[in-house]
Amino acid sequence: MDFRNRRLVTACCSLVVVGSLVAGCDHIPNRTVKPSARVSSSPSDNPMTLSWMRYEHSSQALDANSVVVQEIQKRKNVKIALQSVPQSNYEDKKKTLMATNSIPDVMMVNQNDLTDFADTHIFLDLTPYLDKMPNFHKLIAQKPEINKTKVDGKLYGFPLVTKWSVQSGLLPMMRTDLLAKLHLKAPTTYEELYQVLKKFKEAYPASYPFTSRAANGKTGTENLINPIAFGFGSGYTNITGTKIYYEPLTQQYKFGPFAPEFKEAIAYLHKLYKEKLLDPDYAVATSQIWQEKLSSGKSFFFQDNNGFGANFNKTLQVKEPEAKFELLPALASNKGVKRNTIYQLDHLGEMYAISAKVKNPEEVIKLIDWMYGEEGTNLTSFGVENVDYTLVGGEYQISDATKLKFKDKQDPFRSMQSALGTGYLGLAFQSDDHPILLSSAPELIKWSDKATQDLADGMNYREINDPPFNKQERDRLKQLRTQLDAYLTQNMDKFIVSEGALNDWDTFIKQCKDKGATEIETIYNTALARVIK
Repeated sequence: MDFRNRRLVTACCSLVVVGSLVAGCDHIPNRTVKPSARVSSSPSDNPMTLSWMRYEHSSQALDANSVVVQEIQKRKNVKIALQSVPQSNYEDKKKTLMATNSIPDVMMVNQNDLTDFADTHIFLDLTPYLDKMPNFHKLIAQKPEINKTKVDGKLYGFPLVTKWSVQSGLLPMMRTDLLAKLHLKAPTTYEELYQVLKKFKEAYPASYPFTSRAANGKTGTENLINPIAFGFGSGYTNITGTKIYYEPLTQQYKFGPFAPEFKEAIAYLHKLYKEKLLDPDYAVATSQIWQEKLSSGKSFFFQDNNGFGANFNKTLQVKEPEAKFELLPALASNKGVKRNTIYQLDHLGEMYAISAKVKNPEEVIKLIDWMYGEEGTNLTSFGVENVDYTLVGGEYQISDATKLKFKDKQDPFRSMQSALGTGYLGLAFQSDDHPILLSSAPELIKWSDKATQDLADGMNYREINDPPFNKQERDRLKQLRTQLDAYLTQNMDKFIVSEGALNDWDTFIKQCKDKGATEIETIYNTALARVIK
């Protein structure tokens, strides 16, 4: 996933840092990370071996012999046989393994996997073991949203959570240096955005000013529509990719296309496409292609994970020192709606499940509970104390040796995280992302503060997790999603690309109702009502 992934994804998991680890701030004031005890006893000759599979993000390679993997074997006598799969292929690989009941001992899954496959009993039911997991039990009390991941009241997954992270989201980002160069004001509405994109196109005819991508388990079309539809006052898909969204104003789930604001958003995107302001490859562009366009001056605006902006700035400024992506204020629709979606700091939609066929399940659970605890969190977030990092007066610092080891890498921070096996994109169950502050661009923190402030001011809204469904609801949702998703996939691009297609909108809405859109709304809101009782 790209964040968060998630969706996903936080800014920390998408950022390629600027500058070396040696430059800039080298400590974080007032950090209180207690020293963790080192296990002095040596492991036995026969450690427990666990096959362990997760996706590999393009910005952080998974090292099967990372520091975390080695330390877990030293401290806990468990050998992690890491199986990394490129994120672009992970869904297909995972689905094949689940369908054939040949999953590894520990495997990264998402909420849909648990919902769809819990009844097959391929995953270990964790509920009976809760009293043997003091760290995880405490975490559930602190983060009750974890209970939403249950299936029929049973817990099957260990969610990825964050102890601390930078805040990011699907926020509007623009080349503000070009605004200055062309004597343009920063847009404050979507209509003004359209006018600015036209000026960009006039100045740079070969460009496609607005570009999008497929990522985080969603198609390029979904990733394009999601922030625009929400900004216009509707929505499209939820955190799991189902064509339903949570409307914060009514606190209900809605099928977005039913709202007139959704049609207005699609008409807006059609206008951008028709005038060649929108990248025609939006539906198929990979994250890598998208990044290349934005970091090479082929495109100038995106509404996606804003953390990438610092990435693009670093690359652009090699040739154009003044080039800069900057966060725009929330753009207003023609009806005065002004809002954005930001990511959860916790990645509850992503989790690890244990195979029901695993040997010594209590030992596996004991290991994972330790990874949620202080020692495990420190190891999987920072590395080895007094080797990879130090604590000076309670302040976390990357060690000088570690700085020197990675200072000449193209991406020092991600190279360090890869070698250590740390962080959300490594092996952390509870990640503390403070290390990124030691090497990141200052604008990342500025954008994070702005996103957090806009959350408090009611302009940003965090993604929320699906409510738990009962078996009857799950079975029905599978049927409805299959037919409705296929229909939407066939038609949504047509509305954006084809002239006159929106004239058939009423017929499209009728077909959506016939294919279960209203029933999906009912199922989601019925399940939600049970949670909030």
